[in-house]
Amino acid sequence: MTSFLAATADSLAFALMLAPLNSSDSSELTRMKINEVAHFMETFAVRRSINFRKFGASSIRYTMYSLVKELRGKDLDSLRTLLKGKLDEMPEKWEGMAEFRLHGMNKQFVKFLLSRITGFIDQQSGASSNFSTYFISAGKKPYEVEHIWANKFEKHRDEFEQRHEFDNYRNRIGDLVLLPQGTNQSYGAMTYGLKVEHYLKENLLVKSLHPKAYENNPNFVGMANNLGLKFKSYTAFAKTDIDERQALVQSICEAIWDK
Repeated sequence: MTSFLAATADSLAFALMLAPLNSSDSSELTRMKINEVAHFMETFAVRRSINFRKFGASSIRYTMYSLVKELRGKDLDSLRTLLKGKLDEMPEKWEGMAEFRLHGMNKQFVKFLLSRITGFIDQQSGASSNFSTYFISAGKKPYEVEHIWANKFEKHRDEFEQRHEFDNYRNRIGDLVLLPQGTNQSYGAMTYGLKVEHYLKENLLVKSLHPKAYENNPNFVGMANNLGLKFKSYTAFAKTDIDERQALVQSICEAIWDK
């Protein structure tokens, strides 16, 4: 399970996963119930986080303890219905992604989110890489969050009057990707036109910025079409393009967590 909630509130996570289990459940049914609860917890945590809401134990304890009581002894179908209903009732919707950005307190979550969506795109396209490849990077150079835009406000004065407006957009998830340590530093100050040529060597989420990513790559193109994901390449990367990539990230999240 790759639940960010479980990583921060183990006691709540274990209580939730154990609640619907019955002594008569088979091993397979037990696994399926635990997976349903884990999927709910991860969806809950991600949706709160992209809306800048806390999800640590102290902020959600009452909600989760009440849910534990509702989950007790549920059969699989009832469990699925109950958890779906809880997600439908959440005030924090995927539309919050439109304003989501990196800030001083959420860098680890941003890496988690980028690792999840990057690994998902890889796996759905038939690659062997996955979430752990990017989030854990065992035995390899760790992956780091990289801005597509270089930190050069003066290059964007045609779109921004104030530095803080530029910084806000530069930190949005639509302007962020994962790159291996070292590669990150070597690309950092480059203009987009130079960076995008190097991006062709990276993971599919990064590579998709380059037009050649769509040539002779039926697995990737087929995946995008099947899931209705509006990938596109960019010869330049402006403010409106960050908005488009922001919407793409939201669509990928919905494909992962709204199944």
